[in-house]
Amino acid sequence: MTEAINAAMVTHALLVADAAKPFFEVHLASFGGAYAKLLEQSEFQYHALSPQWTEEQSKAIYAADQFESFSNPYTEVLHEQIASSLHLYSTIRPSAVAAFFVLSASISARIARLPLFVDMSMTREYATEPKAIAASIADDGVVTKMGLRMTMSHVASWLMKRMTFIAGPFEAAAREWNITGIHLIWDLMEGDYTVISDIPSWVGVDEKKLPPQVTYVGPLYGKLKMEIPPEVMELREKATQEGQPLIWFAMGSSGQPPLVLSILRELLRQQPTWFVIAPVHTLLKGVGIDSADQHALVEAGLASDRLFIPSSLLPSHRVEPLCDAALTHGGQGTVHTSMCSGVPFVGVGMMPEQDLNIRLAAEKGMALQAMKTDHPSQVAGLMKQLVESKEMRVKALKIKEQCQEFTGEHAFVNLIREVTKS
Repeated sequence: MTEAINAAMVTHALLVADAAKPFFEVHLASFGGAYAKLLEQSEFQYHALSPQWTEEQSKAIYAADQFESFSNPYTEVLHEQIASSLHLYSTIRPSAVAAFFVLSASISARIARLPLFVDMSMTREYATEPKAIAASIADDGVVTKMGLRMTMSHVASWLMKRMTFIAGPFEAAAREWNITGIHLIWDLMEGDYTVISDIPSWVGVDEKKLPPQVTYVGPLYGKLKMEIPPEVMELREKATQEGQPLIWFAMGSSGQPPLVLSILRELLRQQPTWFVIAPVHTLLKGVGIDSADQHALVEAGLASDRLFIPSSLLPSHRVEPLCDAALTHGGQGTVHTSMCSGVPFVGVGMMPEQDLNIRLAAEKGMALQAMKTDHPSQVAGLMKQLVESKEMRVKALKIKEQCQEFTGEHAFVNLIREVTKS
């Protein structure tokens, strides 16, 4: 089960499904969203659960996820989501449920007494550490300049460890089914088995001290089964011929459209000789720009024969390694793609979790961190600094070697096999 409003969650689900198919009959399910087509077009049987998220509800989920709204998009739909999930379980009788940010699965799988495996980017303990929270506070911001960065981080840590935001309807539904342990937002995001898609040494985690139900499997990132478009190869060849960098500009599905537009426009203004691959067509639609309309691109300040904006998703794991540097939103899958491709990047996080992903990469010397409150000209300036740094490229290639030690989706499936066999 995957939250199909989010590209990363869909690609994670498809990765694990593909690794699981030699051992299980795999079914995919979601409550719809912009990326449900990838599920429908896969080789696996797909179940569209009800109710399907509307566009407005999808926006509300992102707003809540980025702490820009405190409205609860689950209040009106939760009971129907649970009922729809229970009907699916009774129909296909699964051995286990693997959930990729489907919060209602925290209740439905337990009602059905099915082992629930949940994909998370980090443990609740790490996500609520003051260090992790401090990553979302700008180095040159007012709070830092006043010497209050760690004080504010400790206060925020105390609050986050006790955060009940969004959990209310879930706790009420859980009581109806005599299910306990649902009170905090973190209770919804964990399963009977919580799989962390990261590298323990990166976040300073001692695996020996982890609870038995928590397992680190290493990077999970999109590996869509698509061909590289000829436009990508043409830009790569031109960039090589002219001695100019080729940039991967990927802002995920959670990128804020006005911000994405302003940064891309400024990058093209400051570096008109660079070549840029920018899979941001969906985000540009959010500000009324049809990237297939040349006139619209001219009006938006995006007209350039050195810019390629594809009309569909790209196989990022195959395209980014062709690039010299990247500018991304810092989503975990996007960061892992850069890590495993050996490509240094500038990260502009949309939410605290993304800020932390970027900070960890910056501490390893393969990334530079910007904040979403920074002026676009500052972000573009960091890209120039990044491209000119040979040292960061070398460090990125060393990180790529570390990534090869983990099996990601295969470790995830091995855990499911061990549990279901017992």
